[in-house]
Amino acid sequence: MSAAGGDRLRAFLAESLALWQVGGKVLAGVAPVLIEIRADDGARVWIERAGDDTPFKWFVRWRRAGDAPGGVRELRPRACGSLVGMLAAAREGLGVERGSAVRVVAALE
Repeated sequence: MSAAGGDRLRAFLAESLALWQVGGKVLAGVAPVLIEIRADDGARVWIERAGDDTPFKWFVRWRRAGDAPGGVRELRPRACGSLVGMLAAAREGLGVERGSAVRVVAALE
């Protein structure tokens, strides 16, 4: 991923944190980690770009606030095939509830 692409993704994730009302920082990671999210409550999320030889685009690892280092989701990342999947994994790692889906229907007259 290019530096500009990484910058855009970090900005997107920072806006997502604000939308989810999660305090924290979105930082550039140290290889192989592309992005690290450090939540104010102590939760950590690491996003890695998958290699070209995999059917996935992202690997997401996390440690929730209060978890000991070396937990299952920190050692065994969640594979994500899309940006939407990566966001869902980051949200799960931060403990953010999904909320209600919006439904759009035709108005009754």
